[in-house]
Amino acid sequence: MSERLPARMRALATELTALREKAGLTTRQAAARLGTSIATLNRIENAKRMAGVANVSALLAIYGVTGPERKRIMEMVEEVNAPGWLGVPLTRGRPALANFEEEASSILNFAPSTLPGLLQTPAYVQAITATSEFPQPRHDALVAARLARQQVLAKLLAPDYLAILDEATLRRAYGGSAAMVEQIHWLIELAKRPNITIHVIPFRHGGYRNPGYFSLLQFPRSSPIVYTELDRTAGFHDDPADIESFRGVAATLVKVALGSTDSVNFMARMAADHERG
Repeated sequence: MSERLPARMRALATELTALREKAGLTTRQAAARLGTSIATLNRIENAKRMAGVANVSALLAIYGVTGPERKRIMEMVEEVNAPGWLGVPLTRGRPALANFEEEASSILNFAPSTLPGLLQTPAYVQAITATSEFPQPRHDALVAARLARQQVLAKLLAPDYLAILDEATLRRAYGGSAAMVEQIHWLIELAKRPNITIHVIPFRHGGYRNPGYFSLLQFPRSSPIVYTELDRTAGFHDDPADIESFRGVAATLVKVALGSTDSVNFMARMAADHERG
């Protein structure tokens, strides 16, 4: 049975582990400098033990973390017991999402208007991030981070990945017709991988319950998390009732979508439409 752990606590544990590794320290070395046992530090990094304010502050000093990054992580510590993790700025939510994707055994994405980040081609990523209000250096960083995230689907123990796309995601030509032709052909190639399934909900199927963009992530040894995203903010839901609600919505979406083979054929027709356009 999976263990239920708060989303904030899990995100914090992952960040502390990454910071230790970036500092070039083993758990033994970090624990010695902190004045605690290796087992205690391991439990903190595995989200099995609450990381208190004093311990995290000391660890950040050991790892050389200062300025805005230190402030951000200390804010996570102060709020770590709060249920869920909602109203998170995208600049904080997406890095946490990438960490959760790395740990997930399965991922289900629903995308009603733009393609999921894990499926986007470089040209599509460039086009969609160009619509943001971020300055160019931040824009470039967003592009690089999104493309790096995609490696999770190609790693040795890649998660099972299911994408449910509204037809609108295939119709709207981010980057122009040629970029969309390339993008859709890439989706068709991805759908050939054994761990990737893509379903499309065509316009002709009429209306359906649309919860907005979300990602349902399941893990081998801990409880599921649902990630939601709006224009500037993200949210991580870990309450069992919320998880079951999103599971029910996902099941409904699969029912109104085309099967995997029909979806691939549908995408091929969408690519042909863009080629004519």
